[in-house]
Amino acid sequence: MKKYIVIGFVLISFLAKAQDVSVEKNLNSVQLGLLSLSYQNETRLDRKLSLRSEIGLGTGTASIKYSDGHTETSFLIVPFVNVEPRWYYGLDRRERLKRKTINNSSNYFSLLTTFVSGSNAIVNTKGFEAAPFITITPEYGFRRASKHFFSEYSVGVGYKHNFLDKSYSYNIHENELNYDFQWKFGYMF
Repeated sequence: MKKYIVIGFVLISFLAKAQDVSVEKNLNSVQLGLLSLSYQNETRLDRKLSLRSEIGLGTGTASIKYSDGHTETSFLIVPFVNVEPRWYYGLDRRERLKRKTINNSSNYFSLLTTFVSGSNAIVNTKGFEAAPFITITPEYGFRRASKHFFSEYSVGVGYKHNFLDKSYSYNIHENELNYDFQWKFGYMF
């Protein structure tokens, strides 16, 4: 019986120690991605859950195919808004292994929701109308941080809905599969 009591206390102390680590209460940062520049805020919802909101500018290209057969490609700079709940599932494990958990350094799962407004796009071609869209993408990623700097890598596959103007002819569909790969560096203040 004494063995079971000792094992019970050991397990309780192990679990109590694992509960010490949690996501940061509030993080503000600017970040540079492969094709974007943005400001983000991450707010704690629970011990391992946070809500990340982001506003920024992204870049890309789009093409128009005219009725006479020629195609014109434009370079775009578009504003975007992201809302992303994150579950940092690796915090306890990193704490047990004596690895840094500062500024939410951990692996995570998230649901990235992005809205891109086509009406405010900066385009290098006259008369080009970019279609606004929304994406919902489940993501897997990891974040590593120091006191002020961080890097993030994430990948996911999700759904994209394009809000197409019926008066134009597009070479994209209204509903598409969205592939997302992000590699970002940032500064926290």
